[in-house]
Amino acid sequence: MKITPTTLTLQQFFSVGNEQFLIPAYQRRYAWGQRQQRELFDDIRLLPSGDTHLLGTVLFLSDTHKPGINQLELVDGQQRVTTITILMRVLARRFENMQKEKTAQKIATLLQCEGVDEQVLPKLQLGDLDHDDYVYIMDGGDTSEVENDCLSGAHEHLTEWVDQLSVDHLNTFLHKLLNSVSIIRLDVGAARDAYKLFETINNRGLRLKATDIIKNFLLGHASSLPAGTLEKVKEDWRKLIVAMDGLDSDDFFRQWLAGKLHRKVTKTKLVAEFKAHYLRHVQEAESMTEFMSSTIKDDDEDEDDAEDVAITGEEDEAAEVLAKIKKVKLTVFARALRQSAELYAELLWHSTESVKVNRHIENLSRIKAFQAFTWLLDMFGRECLDEKAKVRLLKTLEAFMMRRHICEKRANELETIFAGLTGIADKDYEKTVLEILRDHTPDDEEFEPAFASFPFVPAVIGRARYALEMFEYQAIGHKNEYYLADPDELELEHIIPKAAGKASTKKDFGDWPSYLGEGWKVKHIKMLHRIGNMTLLADELNVVASNNPFLAKRKEYAESNIQLNKALIDLGQFKFKQVEDRSKEFARQAVGMWKV
Repeated sequence: MKITPTTLTLQQFFSVGNEQFLIPAYQRRYAWGQRQQRELFDDIRLLPSGDTHLLGTVLFLSDTHKPGINQLELVDGQQRVTTITILMRVLARRFENMQKEKTAQKIATLLQCEGVDEQVLPKLQLGDLDHDDYVYIMDGGDTSEVENDCLSGAHEHLTEWVDQLSVDHLNTFLHKLLNSVSIIRLDVGAARDAYKLFETINNRGLRLKATDIIKNFLLGHASSLPAGTLEKVKEDWRKLIVAMDGLDSDDFFRQWLAGKLHRKVTKTKLVAEFKAHYLRHVQEAESMTEFMSSTIKDDDEDEDDAEDVAITGEEDEAAEVLAKIKKVKLTVFARALRQSAELYAELLWHSTESVKVNRHIENLSRIKAFQAFTWLLDMFGRECLDEKAKVRLLKTLEAFMMRRHICEKRANELETIFAGLTGIADKDYEKTVLEILRDHTPDDEEFEPAFASFPFVPAVIGRARYALEMFEYQAIGHKNEYYLADPDELELEHIIPKAAGKASTKKDFGDWPSYLGEGWKVKHIKMLHRIGNMTLLADELNVVASNNPFLAKRKEYAESNIQLNKALIDLGQFKFKQVEDRSKEFARQAVGMWKV
């Protein structure tokens, strides 16, 4: 491995006029938050006079320099370099505002590069998802138009902190930044060496994500293979990162891998598990001797599971099992991984081609059924199921998750249950899934009283809204002709209000404490978040306070088209007894509505 380390001041680092730092499209987005930005700023601001500060290393994949602009692939260090360039742009603007054009131009020159054609380009080019935002910020655009909140936040925070510096401190800060802050630049000529080196570099900043390590593992191996392999794998990885925009890619890899292994995968073992799976299933991985001693088998795992066999090269039995595993080329593996990521994103964003499927997946999101996406990713990848079968299974899943959540069953069991469903054969698939889910579903005798007393606190308010919508659809004999409005237009309303004891509530909505009677506070805490105290209503109530605040609300309910509210207007009063009765009636309906 040929590595050329060079320690440079930031002025030297940015001063080569025909170099452009390129953050590849497959890298993760800019993700530094205020804490990392503030630490970098203060490291410079508080640096004693005459002292130096080392920012760490940056790693470039570079070739022999040629005439024109040389693009250097920034393999590691993108968070720091991006933050520094934004800081430099903020400083340049401050000097411009002070009419110190010479200093501002000096900084601006460091932030650009120029080839023999005299075309001026930005010194730093970010990946596909961030570059437009970055250019917009560097050109002085309105940060409210920037999609990446971390980028706009960096600009806003650094602007605020720079503006707080006095003129003397500003000049000192700039001098420290350019002349007293240094960086170790590592130039590596071979892609394989660059990706391999990435994991060994310890930088201050965000902890290395499993996704980053997996990326370098894949690209590092691809770089050692015949020409064309690396570019194909890079392109699939780029598309994977684009698909994962706004989602946690580590979650995807963990749930995807759990589906492949048919068992739960923990965050701490994700990288090791991925590498071991890769070695078993990729043809070209046979040459990766440095990883062949990897093992992912835990003491409590099923030794008969082919995916759990330790790869030591010393066990005849293990070798025999591994020989039966179908292996594919790396390019095929990378393409399949990318396709799974795209499907995973469609599911989480409920943006599939089926409106019905999307509606049920959105329901699952409101119920809080994230663990189920391990199974859904596998289920939607099967060709044995048509849309109707998928919808039936999604409805069953809604019932399963509602019953388990309401009965407060252990959530950590779900990952094991759903990972197990990924190992089911296509034959009699739906029947087998139902049998397994039923084995883990609370029965009616447990579910009904639990539903009546369940506290739908703010953390699970989406679950309460979902339940009320289902009761409303049942009340109107829903025929899929129309659906209720979004939460922005149709609010979840607590009939006995949350702030019943506040003076402002008494002024605007009536004297609830007097209406509810002696000892109301204790009962209010117990009954406030029960389903019987909730309904759906468009806009905010516009009522006149009275001695019977429920009668004032009842007038507003009478104007609603929601059938649940029509039932409320027949009540002469609404106190804790009515909350309890209504909760029990909803619980009775829930038993029939959420059947597995």
